[in-house]
Amino acid sequence: MAYELRELATPEDWEGMHRIRLQVLFTPERHPNLVYNRAHPHDTDPAHFKFLLVLDGEPIGTTRLDPRGEGGIVRLVGIVPHLQRRGHGSALERLVIEFARARGMTRLWLNAAKEAVGFYEKLGWTPLVWDEEELATFAANCVQMTKPL
Repeated sequence: MAYELRELATPEDWEGMHRIRLQVLFTPERHPNLVYNRAHPHDTDPAHFKFLLVLDGEPIGTTRLDPRGEGGIVRLVGIVPHLQRRGHGSALERLVIEFARARGMTRLWLNAAKEAVGFYEKLGWTPLVWDEEELATFAANCVQMTKPL
């Protein structure tokens, strides 16, 4: 298996990211009545890194890394449903860490869905409230976590 952490560069890359997000993160079950914004300002911000996890040429996952201070916030992590629980999320995390370290980042943060907390704890993440404002808005049902690099 050959993984690639690909920064979005083409319309096809962007479409792959949106497709995976809609399959995994922005489903009607998880977010009833939400209208997904394909041009959200956080996604179009040039300071934010948008990625596809590609396995043997096929996009299977996505995430975004938003620089913040000495580190970055890992956002919108998703692996296509039929490939979940097979180690691909761990590979994505490892590649994001390599990318972050190469840019001098020393810590990562994320808002984990409650059902994903155990996964992140196995990878060395620890619960820590790092932004109460986010917990009061879009991350209200999440557990904030951090990991030193």
